[in-house]
Amino acid sequence: MSIYFRIYHNLCQSRKQLKDSWVHGSNLHRHHITPVHSGGLDVEENYTYLTLREHQIAHFLLWRINRIPNDLRSMKMLGARLSSEQRKIIGQWCHQNKIGIFSQEYKDNKIKQKERCKKSAQTQKKMKVGTFSENGRKQLASKAGKVSGFLQKQNKKNIHDPSNFKKHDSLGGRAIKGMICVTNGSHRTRIKPEKLQEYIDNGYRKGFTLFS
Repeated sequence: MSIYFRIYHNLCQSRKQLKDSWVHGSNLHRHHITPVHSGGLDVEENYTYLTLREHQIAHFLLWRINRIPNDLRSMKMLGARLSSEQRKIIGQWCHQNKIGIFSQEYKDNKIKQKERCKKSAQTQKKMKVGTFSENGRKQLASKAGKVSGFLQKQNKKNIHDPSNFKKHDSLGGRAIKGMICVTNGSHRTRIKPEKLQEYIDNGYRKGFTLFS
């Protein structure tokens, strides 16, 4: 008898007495001592009552005893942090047994969801609502720009690439070369020389010094 089996047996037997405490809000889980995936039945003799952490530990012990990947899946569904090797084992096992994202049911649902999204998009486009409305397009463009800027900054791409700093500084300088600074006291900007008179007629003056 392995040490893992002894620990598991003692844990399950010592928590059977918590049956009367297993009520809504008690934070107790009803656990199959012999899991359903190992042939366990839904009978009282096969139940024990564990806290969340104990439930995670119970399936870890079962994994060490029987090496059934379904116990790793149970740990994951209970919120336990798995190692990369354990996640790899689950992935390979699910792929071999066509479970989860590898099941035909999942694939069928994915196709149905894709069709529903397509119909929804066609309806929105026809009625000019959601992302197909003027306001929706602006919001989507703004969101995409923010996400793109964040990713570029995070990954040090384009203007956030240190090797490009000098290049973009130069481009920025050329972009405003020959332009004139103007202000109306509350707003200031740079304009092309040919637009100076137009701005002066609208209450602007040369320079960025604000009116007193």
